Amino acid sequence: MKTIFASVALLLIALAAQAQILPEVYTVTNVAANDTLNVRAQPSGQSADIGDIYPSGQVEVIALNDDGKWGKIIWQEANGWVAMRFLRPTPLPTMPDSAMPLQLVCSGTEPFWSATFWTNRNLEFKDYAAASPAPTFQRIGQAATADGFGPVSFAFTAGRFTGTLDRAQCSDGMSERDYGWQLRLIEQANGRLQLRNGCCQAMLN
Repeated sequence: MKTIFASVALLLIALAAQAQILPEVYTVTNVAANDTLNVRAQPSGQSADIGDIYPSGQVEVIALNDDGKWGKIIWQEANGWVAMRFLRPTPLPTMPDSAMPLQLVCSGTEPFWSATFWTNRNLEFKDYAAASPAPTFQRIGQAATADGFGPVSFAFTAGRFTGTLDRAQCSDGMSERDYGWQLRLIEQANGRLQLRNGCCQAMLN
């Protein structure tokens, strides 16, 4: 009977790990001060070591492997994997009237642009194709969680922009990286609408 209970407990733990809402920021913990957390090419301790993260460093986990023991992160120009047992959740700040996260950096191509969600509720936008690509700051006025989707899909307004932010796999089309956030940004300017699609990642300490 004890064996059955133990098996059920392990199954519930694995299911809970897989049910986590990702992406999420985590801080490296339970690693000795003179040691590092290995970043692996694949979700296995025998996989190639492609980097190291120091204690108290942060990562953004965008997905889990099948058993929930390894987290997929953005690493340099691609992705890597880290052992979840060495991580503790460190949630991003959110809008006060919704669960929409702040402290995200987003970008898109053709034309190139970027949008940063600052913790002071400002959206910083840069259009690198413009004659003068100086940043503009728009106050995020409203944000809402999509009905029936929980903290997965969000809508917001920010000055001349309206947008949606989704927890969804995203590719910038220029690197081997997978991102965990997708941004759709609609700009109202000069009597027309312009739709931009991009990918986002968390700003890490």
